[in-house]
Amino acid sequence: MLLVLAVKILVLGGCMLPIAFGTLGTGILFGCYNLAVSRNPEEVENLFNTTLMGFALMETFIFISFVVGFVIYAL
Repeated sequence: MLLVLAVKILVLGGCMLPIAFGTLGTGILFGCYNLAVSRNPEEVENLFNTTLMGFALMETFIFISFVVGFVIYAL
């Protein structure tokens, strides 16, 4: 029983890794957005919409990881 609890806690910790990679990806995404706007200022609206869609996709995977981690921990 104790071993199962230990494995569940390790899985929950592993499901927190997307937070680290999500913050790294957010920094890269918005940094590249700034670079793209400085090179092509007339496409600001299109670039911003695309950047926000990428950010929403990253956040979706982070939230799915939370849900999977807590479902595994609850079982």
